[in-house]
Amino acid sequence: MAVADMWQREFTSIDYTPAAAVSAGDVVVVGGLVGVAKVDIAASAVGAVAISGVYSVAKEDSSGPVFRIGEDVYFDRVNEQAVHKSAATISDVYLGVCAEAAATDAAKVKVALRQQRMPSCMEDRLWEAVDLTTADKTLDAEDSSKVLNVTGSATYVVTLPATTAGAEYVIRAAADSVAVMISPNANDKLLGADLTGTDNKDLILTAATAKEGDYVHLAYGGATGWMVLSMRGIWAEEA
Repeated sequence: MAVADMWQREFTSIDYTPAAAVSAGDVVVVGGLVGVAKVDIAASAVGAVAISGVYSVAKEDSSGPVFRIGEDVYFDRVNEQAVHKSAATISDVYLGVCAEAAATDAAKVKVALRQQRMPSCMEDRLWEAVDLTTADKTLDAEDSSKVLNVTGSATYVVTLPATTAGAEYVIRAAADSVAVMISPNANDKLLGADLTGTDNKDLILTAATAKEGDYVHLAYGGATGWMVLSMRGIWAEEA
């Protein structure tokens, strides 16, 4: 078999072992990959997930979006349906390109699957596992520019150091349903879109909405706080 043939065979689908059963046709997000289950897969069993090809994906069909051929399609992981690029939010994942026009009342849209590249803030970085099951994680200068891949419990938090010029941190949920709380120094604030910029307010990703790959990228925003440069997922500021 030629090398090119081997590559094609290996990377049109992947083996996937879900924690909960999935049905054939379900959209599956595995880290940075998005695909469609080719067969029913029982919990803790291995099954095939296609990561290329054209598949019909459920969409809202009462007053749902109109998709035109060639338009980008995203996937709403909460409501488990395709959404138009114009309505996509930071919690949605890129699915691919519309392969056949779909009207407002269409129940499905055909999507040519495409893999989205890793967020640039995670490329060429050292990754470090952070387990919050039994203790907080207090970041320091040695954690700057790493991807901190979080597992564990929301009982414990990721604590930011006092702001330091040039420092930046990427904090990522390592799996679905991983709650993450990021706590700034008492005299620091978190700055960015839809944030009040109040001292000592946590940034929270709740377990109910957390998906693998949700992240926040923080960088020095001046002496008073950290700037949110980018994020994915449903993050909320502490009340």
